[in-house]
Amino acid sequence: MYLNDLFSSSSPIKVKNMPHLVAVDSRKISVVIQGPLYRNLSPQRNIFACIASVRTHLPHAEVIVSTWCHEDTSTVEADQLIMSDDPGAFVDDAGNQININRMLRSTLCGIQAASRPYVMKMRADHNLTSPALAVIGQPDDANPGETCLFETPITTTTLYIRDPERLPMLFHISDLVQFGARDAMLAMWEQPLFERDALFNDKPSRNPFGNFIGYTSARMVAEQALMLGVMHRSGIDARLARPCEVGLSNLKLWDSVLRCNFRVLNHHEAGVDFPERFLTGSHVLKTLYKATDIHQLRSLDASGYRLRIARIWLNQYVLTCLRPGWWISSATIVLFSISPTFAKRVRSYWRTFRKVAHAQSYRV
Repeated sequence: MYLNDLFSSSSPIKVKNMPHLVAVDSRKISVVIQGPLYRNLSPQRNIFACIASVRTHLPHAEVIVSTWCHEDTSTVEADQLIMSDDPGAFVDDAGNQININRMLRSTLCGIQAASRPYVMKMRADHNLTSPALAVIGQPDDANPGETCLFETPITTTTLYIRDPERLPMLFHISDLVQFGARDAMLAMWEQPLFERDALFNDKPSRNPFGNFIGYTSARMVAEQALMLGVMHRSGIDARLARPCEVGLSNLKLWDSVLRCNFRVLNHHEAGVDFPERFLTGSHVLKTLYKATDIHQLRSLDASGYRLRIARIWLNQYVLTCLRPGWWISSATIVLFSISPTFAKRVRSYWRTFRKVAHAQSYRV
């Protein structure tokens, strides 16, 4: 009902390649800043800078900080402070932390506390540069067989929604910033915490063939786990045996879910100042969808999908030597198979050199 009121009382704003988007008044918005506060990350990137940016660009929004009981919240000026027990992270075979349960708990607790009809989800190491993300699109007229998870679509950005023709990963939704009706955001994030056996296979994969993830036993990455979780709760039994598994039926399903349930803005046009480490790898950014690519998925027919899956498999299994991500993935398999300790040291130096090390040592 929020969307009907919004479209009847407002004029659609013009957003490049995304028709029928409507700006939402900040009086109707709760902004949930979830996870660690990054108090000392840098003068320009911390909880205080984040809140200030929200106050500047969404001046009447309710600001909710949802973080952990051990975080220092002194002098944090928010409308609500939600303190939760930290559920911890999973650690994969290569020593990477997978923070899906942290993200689920802090985000959900913040959304549940929201008192406004629309909710924006973001992190303390992000800043707003405009209100561009605070837009809502009307649902499409769903074709038979298409899957609608939410009554109204959720707005997000292309960072990191992988184009499987460039990096073979399905169900890889962007979890950094999202905006939507409170009911839709609850449907997205109201999931039980994951058990380890739901995310990991018994042993790591050492097969480099078609593998762009490297040395890990993870069955799916956090973004995939989030998306598959909400789909399972809607009765859709999609599964992955490994993160880079791509089949025709899952490809069609993911294209339909992405197109019907999300309105995606190009990340550089979304009014969000993302951490520098997310934007430094040009070869990584080239693996992302563009907003126009997602909009055009609707036009694919059976022959179009046969051509699409052929291109994906060609890039995944034949032209891998042309993909920098595959060489990096294969190097991790070799190094971790020889010496995990040495491999972690090399990876840490590599990430520090390329300025992609994770803040607060979530990835080291």
